[in-house]
Amino acid sequence: MKTKKLITFILLFLINSTIKTEKMKLYAIYTPSHAILKDEWFLPSIQDDFDIVIKFHEQICPSGIFMSSGWAQTTIKKIELIIRAIEENWGKIFIFSDVDIQFFAPIQNKIEQLMGDNDMLIQRDNPKGTLCTGFFACRGNEKNLQLWKNAYVLMLNNKKIRDDQEALNICLNNPRNGKDKKNKYNVIWDYLPVIFFGGGSLTGYGWSAGKNWPIPENIVMHHANFTKGVENKIKQLKHVRDTVNARQNSIRFLYYQQ
Repeated sequence: MKTKKLITFILLFLINSTIKTEKMKLYAIYTPSHAILKDEWFLPSIQDDFDIVIKFHEQICPSGIFMSSGWAQTTIKKIELIIRAIEENWGKIFIFSDVDIQFFAPIQNKIEQLMGDNDMLIQRDNPKGTLCTGFFACRGNEKNLQLWKNAYVLMLNNKKIRDDQEALNICLNNPRNGKDKKNKYNVIWDYLPVIFFGGGSLTGYGWSAGKNWPIPENIVMHHANFTKGVENKIKQLKHVRDTVNARQNSIRFLYYQQ
């Protein structure tokens, strides 16, 4: 009897240990033009112990510039990885991220707290409320699988669809400021708070070096979008990093002055 109880205890301990130590997965895809963003900004800034899955793809878009030749074909590959991620994380939460992103704090606990009953939490692209597929948390389930499969088919069958983001917004009825979240997939979604900051989240206009541009306090993440080309993305990444560092140094100075 004691032996059976001991075996049961050991099995329960092993099961609980496995559950607790299972890492949340973070998926990303990149091409040679964006390797510098992955290696010098994205990966070094991650502060969570994610199980990172990064897929390399050949350079279909020669310039690597938003909406240029080959852009749509590249984002089709992105949707393929998203569908794979949903299937590999059934019943679990995962994160999908572009590589033109930097982190300033751990995010996993915050994502888990915010997720609640949602199927997807996604970055706000602009003040109008367009959904940004450059960064989102997603639950592996049938609703999300059908949503992204339909976005994939939409891109394959309609050459006017420019990228994965446009396809997703169409599938979710082009939501504006979350006023109408109803959709035929019954996907429950919400915006990530502005601390998950993107280049157009607050303004909706294109960024260039030297332009007056609001950066929220206490951001945990920054997505260098609303600018074209890797060179400008790096300039934006540096600008935001320098701003965040200056704020943190100012706080430290005030603390030690007390």
